[in-house]
Amino acid sequence: MLNKIKQKILERIFNNKTQTITSAAILIGAASLASRVLGMIRQRLLVGSFGASDTLDAYFAAFQVPDFAYNLLILATLSVAFIPVFCEYLNRDKTEAWRIANSILNLVFIAIGILSIALFFLAPELVKLVSPGFSGEKYRLTVNLTRILVLSPWLFSISSVFSSILNSFRSFTLVAIAPLLYNLGIIFGILFLAPIWGIYGAVAGVIFGALMHILIQVPGVIKFGFSWQAVIDLKIRGVKEILKLILPRLLTLDISHISQLVGTIIASTLVAGSVSIFNLVYNIEAVPVGIFAISFVVSVFPSLSHHIARAEREKFRQDFSYTARQILFFLIPLAILTFIFRAQIIRLIIGTQNLSWDETRLAAGALAIFAFSFIFQGISPLLARSFFALKNSLIPLFSSLFSIGINVASTYLFLNLLERDFTVMNGVVSFLKLEGLGNIGVLALPFGFSVASFFNTVILFVLLRRFFGRLEGRKIIVAFIKYLTAGIAAGVTAYAGLYFIEPFLNTYTFIGILIQLLFATMIGGGAFILVALLLRSEEMINLAAAFRRKVFRTEEYVGVGETEEL
Repeated sequence: MLNKIKQKILERIFNNKTQTITSAAILIGAASLASRVLGMIRQRLLVGSFGASDTLDAYFAAFQVPDFAYNLLILATLSVAFIPVFCEYLNRDKTEAWRIANSILNLVFIAIGILSIALFFLAPELVKLVSPGFSGEKYRLTVNLTRILVLSPWLFSISSVFSSILNSFRSFTLVAIAPLLYNLGIIFGILFLAPIWGIYGAVAGVIFGALMHILIQVPGVIKFGFSWQAVIDLKIRGVKEILKLILPRLLTLDISHISQLVGTIIASTLVAGSVSIFNLVYNIEAVPVGIFAISFVVSVFPSLSHHIARAEREKFRQDFSYTARQILFFLIPLAILTFIFRAQIIRLIIGTQNLSWDETRLAAGALAIFAFSFIFQGISPLLARSFFALKNSLIPLFSSLFSIGINVASTYLFLNLLERDFTVMNGVVSFLKLEGLGNIGVLALPFGFSVASFFNTVILFVLLRRFFGRLEGRKIIVAFIKYLTAGIAAGVTAYAGLYFIEPFLNTYTFIGILIQLLFATMIGGGAFILVALLLRSEEMINLAAAFRRKVFRTEEYVGVGETEEL
């Protein structure tokens, strides 16, 4: 009996296909939430072990070269080029599809392996580029850590091919579990290896986690029919098509990744600890976007690709609109609540004894600025993936290049204003409640990031509307207004809740802050739900109907998207 139960569980994990966009997004979102929780634990452990110090600055800076290589060459290119072509061949010739998969896997294995070796030897010069403000022992430590971490793009490139194969079959379980193991690997390194090897132990945990990221997906791809072949067939039309799609996409790095790199470069020229604060806060603000936006974008992309392959333009339009509205439904209230709860969030996640009170307040201010870009960070990947489903990589390329320029210009402009214009500086200090802090230059980094995200989103939406046609824009705008209204109500209520319960708690303790945050979140969330229902929000009504169905086992209409096949 137990063996049968175990077999069924393993079958669901390794050979499970998700049938709707919503169910896929829920699966990916739940796993992403678990992974992000582990990521926050990882952040707290890092700060608790090393503080916002030169050592932690070097740790975060060392990720920049390997992460940039992976995000540019693999994450930002492979899946969006591979999935549409692989899906097309699966529909007509599976043997050819697997030959394409093997060719791409082997090509990636060799190419990224060679690149990793090159990065190892070029590390001293590359670190000078991404951390121009580092010198002496801090610079040498960054170089050493970078040389270890260049293994990660090679490992993740292999894993990315497996993830793309599983996503093409609408099997998201193992892909969703993989980041959990990655974070567990890093936590293992911090807890058990760092006490022995220092920061090198934490980096060893990164490599161990990346290896686990690959291995968990191997049984899944084998289940769907993958069998490794020593072949690189560049004559197959599908391989040529993937490479053709990859070439312009090589420069189309996700704006959030390039903005993080730009921020780290500039932060290295500021006071010690700026690199740590910027990256710590960036990793925190990426949590809601990753859970409630990227999960929907990842789950809908195979669907959009299939719709284009089958000339189903109306279904493409419906899935785009549905996904955009779902992203807005979650990110608008989360952006408002993150702004209000910024201090509590920072204190809970990274507020250890090794982080000073001034550094904590500065991190909270940076998180508040990041919150203004949540919506744009969520919608822009959907717009970019829509172009990739249409096999158009050039428009996202030019939009990204323009937005990168905007990011650099706006960051330096705001940094200059903070340093020289007392009116601007005093206004920012007053707005974010940062009185008494001497150097707030690091706030220019999330400002530039947010401005770039805004321009990237607007450009992509306008051009997608022009090239594809109508996108149910009116429906999206109406939903936006409803969610913004409900979100403001949630924010006002949550803000009142913070101060109502504060006298009853010791907010100098972790438990006290946690209870304060949970109480204010509950009443703020309740206000959002109530106002959204009063405004007849389709997404809120569908969510309530789904909840009643689950609890009371009733059959109700669930609305657009819930029954649509991927």
